[in-house]
Amino acid sequence: MLNLQKQQYDRKTLKDNIYNMDFFELLKTQHIDATFAVRYILNRKYDLDDQYKSITPKVVVLHQPHIPLRDLIIESLRYDSDDDSVEDFESVSNR
Repeated sequence: MLNLQKQQYDRKTLKDNIYNMDFFELLKTQHIDATFAVRYILNRKYDLDDQYKSITPKVVVLHQPHIPLRDLIIESLRYDSDDDSVEDFESVSNR
């Protein structure tokens, strides 16, 4: 399990552990970019709990002030779900 409070993790590590993290804690403690936010934090595919549905682009910008809202909008327009390379939760949990 990652210790988001005490260590900064690279994009690959965060992505590989996407199902093992609290997204609110990730937003508060890690430095992510707009692409990561759109593909994983704002992507409803990874909402394992209803509480994550409350994460909006404005919430991302609040906790990641280096990301302009405009960049999130641009990335969401560019995003193609085929770019996703993380397995679905069922596949991961069945290992």
